[in-house]
Amino acid sequence: MSTILAKFPSIFFLVFIVFFAAIASANDGSFNLKKCSNTLSDSIIERKALKGDIEAQYFLGKKYFSPSCSSSEQEKGLRFLMKASQGQHSGALYVLGYMLFETAQNDQELNYALEHLKKSSQLGYPPAKTYFGSILLHNAQTEGEKIYALELLRSAALAGDNDAASTLHHIYVSGLYNEPKNLCMASYWLDISKKKNRSDGVVSNTKAADCFVENELKISK
Repeated sequence: MSTILAKFPSIFFLVFIVFFAAIASANDGSFNLKKCSNTLSDSIIERKALKGDIEAQYFLGKKYFSPSCSSSEQEKGLRFLMKASQGQHSGALYVLGYMLFETAQNDQELNYALEHLKKSSQLGYPPAKTYFGSILLHNAQTEGEKIYALELLRSAALAGDNDAASTLHHIYVSGLYNEPKNLCMASYWLDISKKKNRSDGVVSNTKAADCFVENELKISK
């Protein structure tokens, strides 16, 4: 992964900086680009980032890599995100993969995006599992590919990703991607998607939970 980033940094800068420049040029005057690195804490964190702290690199990368920041700060943010991704930071890999996938203009850029998303999901980052799993599911050509994609979504949902749980709910309630309709499973994933909004954090639908356990046992056989 680091080899790819080192060899083709211009691709990231060209795609992303042009992307943000387009946003800025389309600005109707409702906001002005401004400096984002204006606090003492930013200076302290930046020193850590420059010394190789990947968490600091990721924090500043996300902060500066924003349309509300100046173009020079966006470039700095992108560099920090790239550095963090070279350090195998799952969040940085996801951010770069997501943005590159959304702005990809050719197969090469698309493949770079998928490599980042795959690596982030392998590192256990739930949003990456959700996004990468959804992409794989939409493009699955074999039953094995579909099973792998669904497993990524299940893993992300059980780790607390609401989007993954909602996606699984829609799959089972509507029978999408040639999955048999299963209202019991649909109810379970709907309950999971609402779990974080309840103070107890407990799945209340016992019948749906039993259904989930039964279904998982079938999958493992």
